[in-house]
Amino acid sequence: MKYRATAAFDRDFARLPAEHRRLFLTALREHLLPAIDAGSFTGTPPWPRRLRIHRLTPSPIYSLTWNFTSPDGRATFHLQHDSPGETDPILIWRRIGDHSIYSQP
Repeated sequence: MKYRATAAFDRDFARLPAEHRRLFLTALREHLLPAIDAGSFTGTPPWPRRLRIHRLTPSPIYSLTWNFTSPDGRATFHLQHDSPGETDPILIWRRIGDHSIYSQP
């Protein structure tokens, strides 16, 4: 899986305490990437329930929750294709932080 990050995501990520970054990267490696490799972005199999991945309506932006307690960890992303006919999507990280990132996902 290819990925990119927006400048906003990079700024948000740099502001996170080291422990929060570690929790996010663990959720990414252990749950999100295996789900993407299995094809969850197509709907089969479904996204891992523990990440509470859902689409922010009415947009192509998804949200995932990487932690439910302190810290309240959320990240937003969307999937895109670089060229027509390409089968593997590119994951674009948009924002990371707490619930406040939803004001500008």
